[in-house]
Amino acid sequence: MRNLLRSLLFGSAIVFQSLYADLTVEERVEDFQYFWQTYKDAYVFFDLKKEDYGIAWESVREQMLQRLEASESDMELYAAVTEAQAMLRDGHCYNGAFTKIRETEPIFFQRIQFRLVEGKRIAVAGVVAGTEFAEAGVEMGDELVQFDGKSIRQLASDYRPLQAASSEGQFWNSLASQLYIHSPLLGKPKSPKAKMVFRKADGQLVEVEARWNMAPATGAQKSTSSFADDASVDLSQAEQIAIEGPLPMDVRIFKDVNIGYVAIETWMKTEDPIEQMEQVMTAMKGTEGLIVDMRGNGGGVGPWGVLFTNYFLNSGAKSPNDSWMDRKLSKAFFRASFPQLGEKELEEVFTSPETIHYVLTKAFGLEVSLEEVQNEHFKDGRFQPYYLRLLLNERTNTVAAYDKPVYVLTDGGCYSTTDIFLTILDEFDRITIVGSPNGAGSGSPIPFTLPNSGLQVYVPHARAYPPFGSMIEGRPRQPDILVTQTMEDLRQGRDTVLITAAKALWEEINPAFSSFSNEAFELGAGDSIMNTLSEKTVDWGNIPTPDWAIDAKIRHKNIQELDLLK
Repeated sequence: MRNLLRSLLFGSAIVFQSLYADLTVEERVEDFQYFWQTYKDAYVFFDLKKEDYGIAWESVREQMLQRLEASESDMELYAAVTEAQAMLRDGHCYNGAFTKIRETEPIFFQRIQFRLVEGKRIAVAGVVAGTEFAEAGVEMGDELVQFDGKSIRQLASDYRPLQAASSEGQFWNSLASQLYIHSPLLGKPKSPKAKMVFRKADGQLVEVEARWNMAPATGAQKSTSSFADDASVDLSQAEQIAIEGPLPMDVRIFKDVNIGYVAIETWMKTEDPIEQMEQVMTAMKGTEGLIVDMRGNGGGVGPWGVLFTNYFLNSGAKSPNDSWMDRKLSKAFFRASFPQLGEKELEEVFTSPETIHYVLTKAFGLEVSLEEVQNEHFKDGRFQPYYLRLLLNERTNTVAAYDKPVYVLTDGGCYSTTDIFLTILDEFDRITIVGSPNGAGSGSPIPFTLPNSGLQVYVPHARAYPPFGSMIEGRPRQPDILVTQTMEDLRQGRDTVLITAAKALWEEINPAFSSFSNEAFELGAGDSIMNTLSEKTVDWGNIPTPDWAIDAKIRHKNIQELDLLK
């Protein structure tokens, strides 16, 4: 009967609020207690977050438990966990609430996509033909000035408590890319329709009322958008180098000016990419300069980022491979590492020095004595979490280090492994960063499951450091050349950041060229790199689905991949 009621309701109307509270108040409270305690044992940045934001984890517990003791639905549990994680301002703190919500709720979204431009302005990045937006004349590059009766600043204020982010850049980048989806954790929309106000290039305001749509109950939402400008994404004048390998990489050379271009979409592949990187850097060997496009690369397997830096640095007193990770061996870590063990077996591990010693030496290959385990890692008969320092990468490249100028394109979507890559090369003063500040995250998240709701939650259990020991988490790298996409360039389909980097790189390679006027550079004739790049537009059809709209098991590496960090 219950499933029948749900089918009838979801088939006939939009339902904004869960009708069923599957857990008791006591079970919700128990779940939050479990979440809070696991974070207390396993999270690695409490000292940093207290210093930066005054976060007191004990007060978070009291605040949320008070709410949950008066709760009426499971949605309030999901909101409490999400808000507690967001308070830590760490983009690696997330959970599977949207996966759970899809079991009982639709996810509401508009058929339009947005992009962050010019700092903190939001512009239209794509409009689906046949929608209210297209019929009202909304076009790529129009600015969104009001959404559902709220200004962009007001929207940011609403979303900040629910959006874990390690930096302002990451938060605003996420906000812009996720606005077309309504978070059920914010409560129901005011009405089945949302009113949006857009400002066109001539200043004219266009109002659109668009109906919310329901996403499928299961599976990741896939865009059916078709953008007219897709075909104009043109790097055809640059010779594409066909290189096979696990990482999605776009490798090209602009032969006329002998400049290389390498874009890495993600590091989220477990297969060792060293052979692929060797081929890429062999192909780049004879170029006079290189543009590495890291925009939107949200991370993946940590060692791959360190490995790639090896190709840009000659060996010296310090090496990229001196980068390390402090991993916290907590109960959450052991639970994630041995999912086949039940609580009874885990309890034996946590109360037996002999068992812990066996696990550390046999399962993880660590050199530690039983005496050290007993004296340093046990207290009152129970295992105490402790940090283990491990090198992030021990692989070395055979291709000689690239010693020509390297310009790296960044934005708030650069995160995690990409931040490790950026920090290492920036601290060695090896790259010129062009774009906007990166996301600034270095925690390595592992999953755990709340006992009653089954909600999967991730906790950063390790923190990465470059060879000089600088903190990465919450410390964005400031670009050498600060530039973002302009509203006008978005309308024209020009990639402002790429063009700016190409201009600066070309001037560095050819100092005499800087005496030319900017206008001459922009409109230069012949086969200059600008004639190629100024026509390049962004493939808005490939805007990634928001992180929290994709199942966690798809988004993040399996716990078995922790072996890669040993």
